[in-house]
Amino acid sequence: MRNFLKLSLVLICQIAFSQKETADYVVKNVSIIPMNKETIIKNQDVFIVNGKIISITKSGRSRIKAKEIIDGEDKYIMPSLADAHVHLPEEEKDLKRFFDLNLMNGVTKLRSMRGTWEHKKWRDKYNSKEIMAPKLYLSSPPISRNYDITEEQMMAYVKTAKGDEFDIVKMMSIKNQDLFIKFDSICKSYDMKIAGHFISNPKGIVIEDEIIFKSSFNSIEHLGGLVGEPKKLESRVKALKENNIYVCPTLLWYQIAYGLFNLDDIVKIPGMEFYDEKTKEEWVEKTKLYREKTGKEAIEKELAFYGKEMEERLMVLKQLDAVGIKLLLSPDSSSKYTIPGFSVFTEMQLYKKAGLSNYAILKAATVNFADYFNDATYGIIEEGKSADFILLNENPLKNLNTLQNIEGVFYNYQFLNKTDLERIRKEHVLN
Repeated sequence: MRNFLKLSLVLICQIAFSQKETADYVVKNVSIIPMNKETIIKNQDVFIVNGKIISITKSGRSRIKAKEIIDGEDKYIMPSLADAHVHLPEEEKDLKRFFDLNLMNGVTKLRSMRGTWEHKKWRDKYNSKEIMAPKLYLSSPPISRNYDITEEQMMAYVKTAKGDEFDIVKMMSIKNQDLFIKFDSICKSYDMKIAGHFISNPKGIVIEDEIIFKSSFNSIEHLGGLVGEPKKLESRVKALKENNIYVCPTLLWYQIAYGLFNLDDIVKIPGMEFYDEKTKEEWVEKTKLYREKTGKEAIEKELAFYGKEMEERLMVLKQLDAVGIKLLLSPDSSSKYTIPGFSVFTEMQLYKKAGLSNYAILKAATVNFADYFNDATYGIIEEGKSADFILLNENPLKNLNTLQNIEGVFYNYQFLNKTDLERIRKEHVLN
């Protein structure tokens, strides 16, 4: 089916182009990292018409002309990035900054994981050709064990989520197994997938693994059910693989929450210049005060404990990658100290620390995200796909740090060049 869709996209683009004399854009003499496999295709011309890649040829071989030329010599293009676990700002007035900081870091896809019904209006407004904002994928308001919810209410909830075209249902927890089975049955009847925390109940109410893994769950967040479960790890990893369930580890959230940053390193985190001095000083001062109040010996034990858990998280991530679990990538923006867009790179550094290859890391933020939503229009650079890519000075398969100096972003029919990105930076930088 995906091959048929791919062929159809190419044919449609070619038919449309036959009616035009000139392409809208061409990226000339660029090296392509297509991301469908770990390779580089050098010296290519990429022609774009109406936001689609219509032709990719050896540089200088095509007779196609273009209205605008993007110089790709000694540069690389790869698919734009996706953040798979964001919490959108509470107020609409803060969306522009949130969107812009993502765009200037090459993040053009966002999966919201703390939804409200209001987000439908935001998606409908901002997912348009007229507004330059990352594409939003929405989760419903989260289900929690704190809610006394009846079967009728569950039915109404899922029906609303489906009718308003939410992409997934978010679940943080649920009261008991019977309720979960009923809820899952309703989700299946509406063809709605569940994403969220691994289902557990601190009161000791157990939901059997087989029921969870055979449910509508298609994404488990935060390495839930894997970290701190050595006896169940192997069987659960196997179940994830067998049921094609994605995992979004959100490592940076734990790095921050556990206080594992050295005080001197806090202000060096990528993107901190977009936070006001008060926020940065507050982070440092709160950390200092907490450590002083706790005492040197106790804080050393605490950091050792959490440091060991972080090592376990890295080990589990490496194991998931080794057996082919499909990974997503996000720093989890629920922490006030994650910086939109910039923290995606910081999360990548933690994946690297876990031992993942650059290709595996980039795949988590491109191909896997597109596959997760079963969207054949992006995530790979090839003819027929959307023109949705970033322009880089170096090969990210060898050097991830090049993602900190993006030369351009092509998305939503437009090319943001270095000057455009600098304009966005100046609009939002605080110091």
